[in-house]
Amino acid sequence: MKKTFIVILLYTLAFTTIYAQTAADALRYSRVFYSGTARFNGLSGAFGAVGADFSTFATNPAGIGLYKASESSFTLAPTIGYSSTQYNGTTATDNRVNLGVGNFGAVFSISPYDKNKPGALKNVSIGFGFNRQNDFNNRVVISGVNARNSMMQSYANTLNAENTPPEYVQDDFPFDIGLAYGTNLVYHDSATNKYYCDAAYGGVLQNKYIDTYGSMNELDFSIGANFNDKFYAGMTFGVPSINYYENSTYTETRTKDTIPNFISLNYQYDLHTRGTGINLKVGFIYKPADWVRFGVSIHTPTWYPSMRDQWSSSMQSTFTTPSWNATQYSPVGNYDYQLTTPFRAMGSLAFIIGQYGLVSADYEYVNYSQARFSSSSDSYTNVNNDIKANYKSWGNIRIGTEWRVYNFRVRGGFGYFSNPYTTSAGNSERFQVSGGFGYRGKHFFTDVTYVWSKMNQDYYLYDASMVNPAVISYYTNTVSTTVGVRF
Repeated sequence: MKKTFIVILLYTLAFTTIYAQTAADALRYSRVFYSGTARFNGLSGAFGAVGADFSTFATNPAGIGLYKASESSFTLAPTIGYSSTQYNGTTATDNRVNLGVGNFGAVFSISPYDKNKPGALKNVSIGFGFNRQNDFNNRVVISGVNARNSMMQSYANTLNAENTPPEYVQDDFPFDIGLAYGTNLVYHDSATNKYYCDAAYGGVLQNKYIDTYGSMNELDFSIGANFNDKFYAGMTFGVPSINYYENSTYTETRTKDTIPNFISLNYQYDLHTRGTGINLKVGFIYKPADWVRFGVSIHTPTWYPSMRDQWSSSMQSTFTTPSWNATQYSPVGNYDYQLTTPFRAMGSLAFIIGQYGLVSADYEYVNYSQARFSSSSDSYTNVNNDIKANYKSWGNIRIGTEWRVYNFRVRGGFGYFSNPYTTSAGNSERFQVSGGFGYRGKHFFTDVTYVWSKMNQDYYLYDASMVNPAVISYYTNTVSTTVGVRF
């Protein structure tokens, strides 16, 4: 029971004294949903043993060793994100459209000597470019009537539990509770030395609008080699970058006149997180026969030495007594810290059916409990302990197939990204289905792929012991188009 409750708390957007990094933030930047060329997406990323695609820089860099010619490509990947939320019997939906870039870059294949001369090394390839690893663009609406309590009561509970003197409230809680106190939404009774609010027993319509945008991208610099057309090795130096924005508005409005004084509240919160990191990937592909290939790759943990958060908030109150109405703004918060995301390992298998097609599969191992926060000025012991206790090692599976009809290709794929939590509470599995087609000529190629995905999340508006979860279903629809040339 204790472990389940901790997991639930990870899904709570906490209104704390200052913005603090949580285990949920570590998970957000540790989960990678590889995007790239339309061909790569068409097989749902199952390219670890196939190779000869620019996107493999980010998964198994040995794939660069299978290039026989130099190549440059660009991928446009517009996405429609759709969300559906169930909260206290009410359904709410919203969507967001984003015109994103899946990847771009170039590969240069070099023959080190005369091909007619003997030698194990057949060719060397080098490449560089950009791969998208996660898309944060989405909108969520949560709406429903709470007949039991309000967010104001959770604030009062916190102040009473900590026995905070009235003169310290706004200094100790400048980004949330202090704003509520300054706008008369929470008040102190000197006779009982307790804090109270007007809607302690609910009767309010609660709405929350969450708008997130940004992405996690990586610049890749790769080198690979082909030995006897049997063994391929590669290495990628990656420079990932995080750019995450969250703008949310939370409102409560009384549903009946039985609540004295209070009419409504409006709480706005804005966050921007950014950071740049480094990692290293090494990989190998072995082809014992023309019809089968085995692949393996290792990704070091990604170290982000310069993460930075900037956030601010405001609160507005409306009462039946106009003189009680008030608006307050928080200061702008800034904080620098470090983040390390987990080590990853991939195993891959591909079957090549002559000149007709292929079937491939990847298994990716990642232990989300290995993520860590650090800072020279603060201790992250409690947060890191939460990460270790509540995340687990499991894995992700990608399966894909491609079939050839003259110069045309038809593709399909499936991806499963497992629940990263130690219990089923707050299950966050993701399913992905893809399909596409392409044309590949001697010097020109183009591909188009459609990718559909779904992921659920339990979300708590405030204290999880006081409110029911809002069950959010996220859907994404992406159409990626790649255009490339060989030279």
